Amino acid sequence: MKPSEELAYVIGVVCGDGYVRMKRRVRKGYNYVWIGLKAKDKEFVEEFARCLAKVLGRRQIRPRFRDDVGKYVVEVRSQTLHELLRKPVGLDRLKKYIERCERCVAAFLRGFADSEGSLDKNGNITNYNTDQRLLTYIMDLLRRFNIESTGPRIHVRRGTIINDPRTEKKYSRNKDCHRLHIRASSNINFYRYIGFTITSKQAWLENYVKRNTGAPTLPPTIFPHSTYSK
Repeated sequence: MKPSEELAYVIGVVCGDGYVRMKRRVRKGYNYVWIGLKAKDKEFVEEFARCLAKVLGRRQIRPRFRDDVGKYVVEVRSQTLHELLRKPVGLDRLKKYIERCERCVAAFLRGFADSEGSLDKNGNITNYNTDQRLLTYIMDLLRRFNIESTGPRIHVRRGTIINDPRTEKKYSRNKDCHRLHIRASSNINFYRYIGFTITSKQAWLENYVKRNTGAPTLPPTIFPHSTYSK
């Protein structure tokens, strides 16, 4: 598998909301394996599909909307990609693809932020995940772009009862969920170097930067002489 920005983005998404799964057939030696994403944001799923197509050298992959889950869905089969992205996440296995270049690092962080990042009215960007080691690694990568963050800290403890608003069912969380909070003073660097694929999130972040810093905004794919350093 050749390192690229698209692969780094796919890795970031799969470390968050994306998934890999395997279905064993009765016939020995045959496996069905999938890499996929289900999300409400069409732009997010389309970008994931675009990157998958580029990585796998395939024609355009079109997401579909599934009424049963109320989300856009994209899935592909690839044994090679499944082996790379299988969970639990193997950071030692993935780092050479993530850290190939500064654009790959940014693409990975953007994929993860598209999956797990949230914004609130006070300008806080927070990422959530059950893998504390992964969040610590992401914290270190953010620092390469002069983006400071705090955490990871426990957000929801294992055993907490969660209500699913879609199914109206209750379930118990089986892992601690941790959060990583990006300092508001680093929002401008997050906008410039990472950003969001989802237009509404990116527009909100751009407006926040303009309103609170007065600084000129640059598209997140542009890297000036770089605050990034290895």
